Parts: sequence; structure tokens; C-alpha cells
Amino acid sequence: MRGLTGDENAVSVPLGFILTFSITVLVLVIALSSFYSMMGQAEQTVMRDEFEIHGSDIAARIASIDTTVGIAKDAGATIGKISYRLSLPDRIAGEEYSIEFSNATNDITIMSGDRIETRVKVPYSTRDTTVTPTILYSSKGEFLMVYNPINNTIEIS
Repeated sequence: MRGLTGDENAVSVPLGFILTFSITVLVLVIALSSFYSMMGQAEQTVMRDEFEIHGSDIAARIASIDTTVGIAKDAGATIGKISYRLSLPDRIAGEEYSIEFSNATNDITIMSGDRIETRVKVPYSTRDTTVTPTILYSSKGEFLMVYNPINNTIEIS
């Protein structure tokens, strides 16, 4: 009887090459798929961070207009028109996005397309005015925030 450990009769070079090549391809596919998954998560994180920054800036401008109106009303002054030019990037992380203003929840909702994972809600606060509910799309780039003294509203277009 022969020992199996020293028997090299059944060893095939092509079979060894195929096994080695298959294992290498499998490891490479797993590594690349995990890399692309991490890149997608990083992109979403960047988008959410940028959305929070821009949403906070918009909320601060809304508060600034509201505070100005409140101070003027308390002083007995009349207000003609207050406006801010709002410049936002057309794309963040290569994607267009939308900005929704809601009076029901006093939130600014920013998200890219219909991707729930990129949705960010930033609260805003007004005491003396109301914000007209609207949806803006980033492709426009330049927006205008205007206080309308007739309706006592902040309109964003």
C-alpha cells in the first residue's frame, strides 16, 4: 500500500492554475464590491453633511428676516421689503437635489432625488412671520428670499 502524502501522480498543473485563478478572482470581486459599498456610503455621508450646512444657513437667514421684522414691528416702523440672495451649488456629490419648506413642521427638507438615505431635515423658527411652503430644485442655483409685508410671509423662489 502506498502513502497518499508522497503520491504526486494525480497532481495537474492546469488544475492548480484554475483553482488559484478562481480563488484570486473571487477575492478580487469581494474586495471591489466592499470598496464600492464603502464609496457609496461615503458619498451619502458627504451629501447629508453638505445638506445640513446649507439647510442651517437657510434657517439662519429665515431667522434673520423674522428677527428684523419683529424688531421693526416692536419699534412701530413699517417695513417695505427685505430680501436675501441665496446662492446654492447646482450639484452636491454630483447629484441634483431639492429643498422643501414646510409650514406644518417648520422644517427644511433637503434630499437628492428620491433617495431616503440622503434626506436631511433642518428646523427653522419664526415668531413674527410665516414661510410660504415651496419646493426648490438645485438646478436653478440662484434663489431669492423676500419678505412680503402685505401677507407677512417670507417667500423663497
